[in-house]
Amino acid sequence: MASASTFSRSIREKSKRKKMLFGASAGVSLAVIYFIDPASFWIALPLTVILLLVAERNHNLTMIHIRESKFLELSQRFKLAMDSSNIGLWELNGGDACYLDGRAAGLHGYATTENGFSLTRWLEAVAPEDRHKITDFLRRCTDGEETHSEAYRIQLRSGEMRYLRAAGANYGTPDGARHTSGIIWDVTSDMQIAETLKNSIYSSRVKNAELELALQELSSREHDLMELSRRLDFALQSYNCGIWEANLTKDHSYWDRRMHQLYGLEYTTGYTDRAKWLNCLHPDDREKAAAEADRSAANNEPFSSIQRVLLHDEEVRYIRSVGSIHIDRDGDRKVIGIAFDITADVRLAEELKAAKEEAEARNAELIEAKSHIEHNALHDPLTGLANRRKLDKELDDLTSSPMADGRSRFAILHLDLDRFKQINDTLGHAAGDATLARAAEILTLNVGDAGIIARIGGDEFVILIPQLADKHTVTLIASNIIAAFQHPFDFQGFTCRCGVSIGIAFGEAQDNDARKILINADLALYRAKAMGRNRYEFFTQNLQAEIVNHKRTADEILGGLEKGEFETWYQPQLCARTGEIAGMEALVRWRHPTRGLLTPDKFLGIAEELDVVQALDRLTLQSALQDRRLWSMKGLEIPRVSVNVSVRRLHDVHLLESLQQLHIRPGEVVFELVESIFLDDSDEQVVQNLDRVKALGIDVEIDDFGTGHTSLISLLRLKPKRLKIDRQLVMPILNSPQERALVRSIIDIARSLGVETVAEGVETMEHAAMLKDMGCDILQGFAFAAPLPPHEFSAFALQQELRQVS
Repeated sequence: MASASTFSRSIREKSKRKKMLFGASAGVSLAVIYFIDPASFWIALPLTVILLLVAERNHNLTMIHIRESKFLELSQRFKLAMDSSNIGLWELNGGDACYLDGRAAGLHGYATTENGFSLTRWLEAVAPEDRHKITDFLRRCTDGEETHSEAYRIQLRSGEMRYLRAAGANYGTPDGARHTSGIIWDVTSDMQIAETLKNSIYSSRVKNAELELALQELSSREHDLMELSRRLDFALQSYNCGIWEANLTKDHSYWDRRMHQLYGLEYTTGYTDRAKWLNCLHPDDREKAAAEADRSAANNEPFSSIQRVLLHDEEVRYIRSVGSIHIDRDGDRKVIGIAFDITADVRLAEELKAAKEEAEARNAELIEAKSHIEHNALHDPLTGLANRRKLDKELDDLTSSPMADGRSRFAILHLDLDRFKQINDTLGHAAGDATLARAAEILTLNVGDAGIIARIGGDEFVILIPQLADKHTVTLIASNIIAAFQHPFDFQGFTCRCGVSIGIAFGEAQDNDARKILINADLALYRAKAMGRNRYEFFTQNLQAEIVNHKRTADEILGGLEKGEFETWYQPQLCARTGEIAGMEALVRWRHPTRGLLTPDKFLGIAEELDVVQALDRLTLQSALQDRRLWSMKGLEIPRVSVNVSVRRLHDVHLLESLQQLHIRPGEVVFELVESIFLDDSDEQVVQNLDRVKALGIDVEIDDFGTGHTSLISLLRLKPKRLKIDRQLVMPILNSPQERALVRSIIDIARSLGVETVAEGVETMEHAAMLKDMGCDILQGFAFAAPLPPHEFSAFALQQELRQVS
């Protein structure tokens, strides 16, 4: 039973296999044989197996044939599809080599029979702008296993532009090789359809946008409005503009989402109202915004407003809202507009405004600095008056400007301060600066707007009166200036006096060079100084000749000092009682190379202007001491030598030092001071120097006494050794009782003060006798001897000694 069962299962399994190989009929046949004749079954079994194997082989061959038939049919269908669709094949063969079949070659405009294609040849047919697409496409296909495609343009030899699309991928074969290949087909019609579809879609979108934004009454201009609407929508989106609509008839408003975002509100239905809008604004802007909206609605005017919006984070946003009134088909009045964020613009405007204000401030500072620099370049820093450069510019403008021909005469006043150097040397530069500042005030006060005042250096000033009415105007200005300078002024407790000399010259505006007129005024100034200072003089042609000679003399004086042309002569002084030589006065003479021997009246005034009188004083004193000491060595004793000392010499702070270097013995030297020196509180330096001079043993005499301003108080203060009576008082005493009485009074005053008297200008022995009778101590004049050169004076002195001995 078991074997039968096993056999049955075996038969069933074999039957199954037979059914699998031959179908159900083969299995049934074996079963019948087995049940009819089991012995025959074992004989039939091998044959059956062989038959089964043969049947299986035949079946496989049949299947292969069927598959080949199907593959051939599929290949034919594929070729038919490729031919009918005009789809070409391509394959990359490495490097620049590639394969294009006939259809692919034909699609690119090449002959379908062309062989030996290359990638370069392929790309030549592609439009230059699309070649990079093909190279990128092939790279993508080669790098991965995914399928890629790319559309590109080719231009045929006929000039026609066609669109192709290539698709391909990289795949592997059983032998492990990798290949990149694909297909190419013409998509020109597809691209045209797509372009048409795209244009249709675009047109549809434009129309939809126009329908949404355009107004019905503008339907006749629908196309223009569609384009405008598209641009407007793009602009609104790019600038983040919100759109709003206020229905004035129904009293409600609609805001889009961007409007809600701008005002910091959450979007719900889009509808809002006036109260909600105003509540978003800064409290200070609400009343103004409401008034602007009401005014726009009442007057049918466009609405425009800038508002500050308070956001939840307390940030302030600036919103500009603009709109226009429109009446729709239903008759409702609406204001349609936009709103946009201008916070950045406001901040930028504020920054620009601040930058502008800063720039304007800096520009103002620069302008002020430039003006200050220009002012300083043309003005004197001490007095604030114009300087020499400014004066030169004014002089140039005066004669070179186009209006010069229409101008009248002009005047130039050249001023120089008198006694300025004494103030500056005595009280210091601060006093000098104060003097110059006071001078500027006086000039400004008296000239006013009539002219231009300039300080051209040191203590020199120039006044230019460009439009002169008459000579009287200039005379009045000059007189007032001189009068104002006569008033003393106080400087730190010191009373200072400073006069002024003025030279005046006139010119015509048509003159080519106004500087010549300035030179003429300078010449007139020289005359004013030569005439005694503290006055004004007008330029004349005769003055020019005199001044030229004057300046020539000045140059010659300076040259004479360098060349040693100045000499010391002596005039003897005799004792009125005994006739003995009591001393000698040293007098300077100039041995001029062409004019001969010149006395001081020919050059001393000019020497004072040149400020070389001190040098002449020093030269005279040194020569006198040398001669006196030389004579003393030869046995000729001259008791003392008198020298004239200038005012400037007495103001010299180095006077004592220079005198000490001369080793003067007490009583050997006498300083003669002109009486015109008015000693007051401002001459402290003079008083100190005189005290120091007397301490060195140098006597002091008052020269030209009786013609100046010396007071008895000054005499008591100065305590001179002698008074020298001026020759103008001595000469008339023979014939004038009044002059005799005056001279006698001087002698009596001197005697009462314990001061000796010296009479100069004694021309005759009658003068000598009368002066002796009056009690005069010392006599000097031509009655005894004129000023003599050193060798003649020594001879005279020896002869006088012999006369006294005999």
